[in-house]
Amino acid sequence: MENAITAALSKQIVLSRALDVAANNVANQTTTGFKAERVNFQEYISRINTTNGGDPTVSLVYDADSYTDFSAGGLEATQAPLDFAIDGDGFFAVQTDADIAYTRDGHFGVNGFGELVTRDGHLVLDQSRSSILIDPEEGPILLSAEGEIQQNGAPIARLGVFAVDDPRELRRTGANLFTAATPPADAEGVRLRQGFIEISNVQPIRAMTDMIEIMRAYEGAAQLIETSSELARNAVRTLTDPA
Repeated sequence: MENAITAALSKQIVLSRALDVAANNVANQTTTGFKAERVNFQEYISRINTTNGGDPTVSLVYDADSYTDFSAGGLEATQAPLDFAIDGDGFFAVQTDADIAYTRDGHFGVNGFGELVTRDGHLVLDQSRSSILIDPEEGPILLSAEGEIQQNGAPIARLGVFAVDDPRELRRTGANLFTAATPPADAEGVRLRQGFIEISNVQPIRAMTDMIEIMRAYEGAAQLIETSSELARNAVRTLTDPA
């Protein structure tokens, strides 16, 4: 019975973590450029003390790590001139207060200083990792498929798009941003789309199904603990009953 309770408790711990991840995915299923997070589960065998014979080991489970699903989301037309999407592998670079971060969220705007910024006010960077200045008096913005930004027919910047050799090295920092241990190189073979955004790669039906399955599994583990505890209480009462 102790083994059953130990195994069920280990399962509840990792299911609680998995539920947090699934809930975050559901909450961000409409967030531009959001990448779903997944949890890896692994089994390990723990040796226990036993004086009654039987199996001296118990199979437990833990969440070894979580990882980000970097598969592309679909492209959605917005017709907004400062909405940009990457068609291919790569990331936009933005300057945060702490460091340069990377994102697939191309829903941009212009701040009061004429700088291209994210919706959170972070500076969007060009190919040389410098800010991009836009003069609202110089006419509409045009973005080429290669990333050249033009105003009034004249190029003003080349939008930075950077590739990461191994996306698993990226670390999620919140606000739909990632940081890289080493500066990524310029992305090759990608095309940019103006007037489009990349939607979240969270699949709503799968995300809701995951949440339901996790909650049911959690409830099942709780029921196992309750049943095992009740059996233990009954055994104690039987052994201590003077009759």
